[in-house]
Formats: sequence, C-alpha cells, structure tokens
Amino acid sequence: MGLAEHIDQFDPESEVARVEEFIARAQSKIGFNNVIIGLSGGIDSSLTAVLAGRALPDQKLEVVFLPEAATPDRDRSDVARLAEKYSLEVRDMEIDNFVSAFQEKLGEMSELTAANLKARIRMVVLYTLANRNDGLVLGTGNLSEWLLGYFTKYGDGAADLAPITHLYKTEINVMTRYLEIPESIISKPPSAGLWEGQSDEEELGGSYEEIDKILYLKHDRDCPLEEAQEALDLDPNFVKDIYDMVAYSAHKREEPAAIDRK
Repeated sequence: MGLAEHIDQFDPESEVARVEEFIARAQSKIGFNNVIIGLSGGIDSSLTAVLAGRALPDQKLEVVFLPEAATPDRDRSDVARLAEKYSLEVRDMEIDNFVSAFQEKLGEMSELTAANLKARIRMVVLYTLANRNDGLVLGTGNLSEWLLGYFTKYGDGAADLAPITHLYKTEINVMTRYLEIPESIISKPPSAGLWEGQSDEEELGGSYEEIDKILYLKHDRDCPLEEAQEALDLDPNFVKDIYDMVAYSAHKREEPAAIDRK
C-alpha cells in the first residue's frame, strides 16, 4: 500500500480525538500549569494551536506570535484570522531586538545561520515563558520534517510535548480541512518565513506530496531504496536524495552522543 491508499483510509475525526486526548492526558499526568505554543501563521502551528485549544481550558493555553522583520504580512493576517475564528488569545512579541543584539555581539553570519538563530531565539522566549508560568512548550513539528531533519536543532525542533510529530504533512492537510482551518493558511506555500521569498519545497527539491510518498515507503513500509525507486513515478535521483536526507539527519533526532558508563 502506498501513501495515496493510506490517505484514503485516514480518519481525521479519530486522529483529532487522539491528539486532543494526548494533550489532555499529559496535562493531567504531568500536572503542568499551562502549555506555551509558538504560532507562526503556518499550517502546522495553526493545527497544533486549535487542537490544544480544544483539549485544554482557556487558562491552560498561552499562544505567542513571535514575528520579525522578514515575517510576511500574510502570516500576520493569518494569525489574526485564526485567533478570531477559534477565540485564541495571542500574545504578539517582535524579536528583532533580540536578533540584533546577537548579531551585534557575534558579528557577520550567513543567511542560514541567521535563520537558525531566529528559530533558537523564539524557542528561548517560549521556554522562558514556560519556566515563569510552570508550563510546558508544545511542539509544532510534523513527521515529514522530523524525518528529513528539516528543523533547527534546539530551535523549532525543541519541545516538551510533540503532539503532531507522528503525522505526515499530507495527513496534516487532511486534518486542517476537517477542522475547517482558514483556507488562506491551508493553501499557503509552506515557508518558515526566515528570509524573503523562502520556500520549504524549493529547498527540499520537491513538493510535500512527493516527499511524503517517498517517506511513507521508507518509514512506514521499510522499503529499500531500489524498490522505492521502482515503485514511484518520480525521479530516482530525487528518491535517493530523500533517503539520504533521512540518513544524514539522524543525529538531529537522537540524544547527544555520550560515553557509556558501563
């Protein structure tokens, strides 16, 4: 069975209930005061915020928007649109001053290094708020990006709870339509918005639909590379690139290497 057949059988209603139960059960078991979530205006954080809002009482959820100079106006309007539709109280905190302070001290850096810095600054802010309020940080990463290593280590890859990291981007699209999240968010080209014109799919070399077809065979079906190349109507070199990205990024999904005491 390939991804298309899997999606045909995917039940968004039961998956929504499953994620909500996970969040509510964690709150009850761990006993934290609230959860902190960074809302970007993208599809992943929007889904996570809506699910958390459904799973937790209002006083248990703190939603924070952390824009900076490169944040597109569309993201700002989508955050406002989502907050209005789902009655989310969103705290707006610009991070430009934090970024400038680091750049002043550290000096010139590449575009990618600066992008990673922004992601880590955002997570520092979220964890500071969590520490202050006896809360936990809710992650917004999906399975596609987790397997590819397409996240900033100790930035957007950091979290105390990861409620949607088991879901491919394709599955998240199905869930957002089921929950009727605004179409402007669902149809928006995926982007971290870390520099002008940045596109996730351009960086990755293909669409998430294509990438998920490959990842599903590798991760869910444990399909060897050669079999995946034969089974998929995709450029074999692109299939290999995705397999390689999963292998090369393994360190980002593991605990830091350490010496065994025994």
